[in-house]
Amino acid sequence: MLSASTCALVVLLAAPAATPAAPSDMSPEPANSAADEPQEFRAARVDISGFDEAAVLAALRLRLPRLPIERHGGPVPGESPHLYLQLSRPADDRGALRIITSDGRAYERSFPVEIGQEVRVAASTAANLIFAVEQGAVAPDEEDVAIPPPATAEPQPEPAPPVAAPPPSQAEPTGPKVQVQKDSSDAPRWELGLALHGAAVLGVGRKVYGGPFAGAGGGIGLEVRSPRGFAAALEARAIGQAEAGVGLGRLRIAVAAGYALRRGAFELPILVGLAIEPWWVTRDGERAPLLAGDDVVAQPPLLGGFLRLSPGYRLQPRRHLGLRVGPRLEVGGSFVVDEHEGPRVVALADAIGVPRFRVGGLELSLGLEVALQFGLPSR
Repeated sequence: MLSASTCALVVLLAAPAATPAAPSDMSPEPANSAADEPQEFRAARVDISGFDEAAVLAALRLRLPRLPIERHGGPVPGESPHLYLQLSRPADDRGALRIITSDGRAYERSFPVEIGQEVRVAASTAANLIFAVEQGAVAPDEEDVAIPPPATAEPQPEPAPPVAAPPPSQAEPTGPKVQVQKDSSDAPRWELGLALHGAAVLGVGRKVYGGPFAGAGGGIGLEVRSPRGFAAALEARAIGQAEAGVGLGRLRIAVAAGYALRRGAFELPILVGLAIEPWWVTRDGERAPLLAGDDVVAQPPLLGGFLRLSPGYRLQPRRHLGLRVGPRLEVGGSFVVDEHEGPRVVALADAIGVPRFRVGGLELSLGLEVALQFGLPSR
């Protein structure tokens, strides 16, 4: 019995201790500022300078797909809370960021800019700060700050109404109008060229009298080329050969015409010409008559024609000055007109009948040519 009474007393004494205690001064208080509470912005207006505006806007919309983002300007967003975002670039390697919320809180940040990554850095920094402001994770730098109004473009002056031209009167001059000449400094011009060449001439045929070598020498020519490529030339060529104290000299005067193809630095004149070529015989370096037995034989000049190709590389050291260098190839034929036998090729032998030279016939000329070209003044 004593044991039971003792237990009942313990229960009665312990019961009041189980009642809740009155609140003490150590209990937590509710938050005092609404700025620390999470919130979600409904719209954003962005003002960008110093960055690619279109690229930064696209990058922001990609990082914040739920937030309507537009350029700063136009009507104020109808839903709140909203924010104003200003991105600027005070230096090449520094960017500045400023956010102002619709309730007047302002946040400012400065961030480094990496060349080539400007859009990514600016958009990421802005998106991170917007998210932190929404979560209440950062304190505002200023409060009671108003969102600046959008900059208004200066009104453009209205264009003046067109003034109707007055009707012509008898007092006005009726003479010819003055035409303004166009600048023709870069227009294609006629060109005048001075050409020098050296060549060896070979006789062509199954059996060439006196051997295939027909002489060697050089010449000079005057060329003209039109802007469309037409070309003409006047030239003189002297060649000679000697064997066993006997020599043969030839001087050809020719005119030619054709086309000079030009593609970049490559030039190819293609000319067809007519020629007259006096010739003479020498003995021991002195001019000598041509003998047939004891009779002196006349030496009528050669008459002929030729086809000439002069492919070359064309340099242009100055605007209207050119220099062409390249090979010279020519195929031609010539003959003398004898008053008794008509056109023929002349075969020459020495005093004992050894064949020495052939004068005329089909010939091939191979050589090198250099031409200096000048642009003629335009009218």
